[in-house]
Amino acid sequence: MKLSEHFDSFIDDIVNLNQTRIDRLEGHVNAIQDFLINSGYDAKIIRFSAQGSWAHGTIIKPLSGREFDADLVMFIDRFEAWSPRDYVNNLYYIFKSSDRYKDKISRGTRCVALDYAGDFHLDIVPCITDNNAVATFQVCNRTVDKFEPTAPEAYSSWLLERNTWTGNNMLQHSIRLLKYLRDIKTTFSVKSILLTTLVGNCVNQFDQSFQKQIFPDLPTSLKVLVGRLDDYLQVRSSMPIVTNPVLPSETFNRHWNQEKYENFRECIHRYREWIDDAYEEDDRAESIRKWRKIFGNEFAKREVNDIAAFSESTSLVRDTGCTDIVHAVLVRGANFLEKLISPSLPHVEKLSWPFQQRLTVAISATEYLDQYGNQRVRILQSGEVVEKDRWIRFEARNSNGILHASSDFVVKWQVVNTDNEAVQANQLRGGFEKSNKPGVRWESTSYHGAHWVEAFVISRRTRSCWGRSGRFFVVVK
Repeated sequence: MKLSEHFDSFIDDIVNLNQTRIDRLEGHVNAIQDFLINSGYDAKIIRFSAQGSWAHGTIIKPLSGREFDADLVMFIDRFEAWSPRDYVNNLYYIFKSSDRYKDKISRGTRCVALDYAGDFHLDIVPCITDNNAVATFQVCNRTVDKFEPTAPEAYSSWLLERNTWTGNNMLQHSIRLLKYLRDIKTTFSVKSILLTTLVGNCVNQFDQSFQKQIFPDLPTSLKVLVGRLDDYLQVRSSMPIVTNPVLPSETFNRHWNQEKYENFRECIHRYREWIDDAYEEDDRAESIRKWRKIFGNEFAKREVNDIAAFSESTSLVRDTGCTDIVHAVLVRGANFLEKLISPSLPHVEKLSWPFQQRLTVAISATEYLDQYGNQRVRILQSGEVVEKDRWIRFEARNSNGILHASSDFVVKWQVVNTDNEAVQANQLRGGFEKSNKPGVRWESTSYHGAHWVEAFVISRRTRSCWGRSGRFFVVVK
């Protein structure tokens, strides 16, 4: 299922760099340009130009606690008295002598960097302009003291042209999604310029004539482009040399190697399968779950929360005059919970291990006043109502009542919360947790509502599930 409305809100609210940060970046850049023009830098400054993800329209919001990167090219006339390293070093000294910038400045191989801690860092790249019959551009490698050809604005034009071929910025948006995927999964490593070029090469001029059919919306565009990228990678077991499409002498492979390439190739192939599966899934809740497997819990979060916060709106509650599910359990008992609460809520992860029921697994639960097990309250049955701020010790036991603590197996616990308080606290959970010690899991009763725990016994040798307990409900008053 496409879920286009969720893709639109996801890229606007989660992936895209928010406008206030863009405005702040542009304000600082304007101040830096004024500073440099009046700084006495010996090489004549011709103009400035945004470059990199900022210029390409593929910049994304950094993950929490991280900074985003921006690039500014400073085009200058050649100053004959300087060697290549002087352009970078003297630019660094200009900033270092300024009270305003001296604590923010550092040097890279081809640039100086200003670090606005907690927000962004800006790379300023001196670029030599030679206006011969055809204008050429060179950056300055201070490490080896050499000039290197470049074509930053021509590259931006190349990418933006391909973006128009897809229509409605579908190329830019798809690249942003892939960069977000790279950042949240951390399963592959690829520089933005390399990823952008690889994906940009997947668009051709023929697409322009059929853009509404090929790229009608964002999920379809992502599916098409990742499919094309995977096709390209799968026929190349050895790392290809990725060149600048507007300057073939420049390659983008310097931060890549065969090992990183092979990993990238495998990851893109896997994510292609996941994307195709989520796209083709007809069941809405299942499609949401599959897209969230790719993009994380921020995708379709509002709908997931609305579905999970069902306690007051169910027909059972309305028909019995109860205020919510907890009240209904107190009035009628807990027998209805298994049928009423779907085990396939969108925030509940699917079992990822192959399953064969070979072992019996049953959960026993004991309520305590503290997490250290010193003040036992009672043995709990599934569906019993518990006060808040209690601790429950869950144990996974076999048919003989013996704890599943064999070294041949590991017990995983799925802990699932529902209802408004868990939604508001961003604590719906739904994934798989480790045991605190073999066969044992401790959980606190923090949120009003009906929640559940399930135990899964996993074979260490076969990495398959040999037994599952079924759901044990905990109703928190």
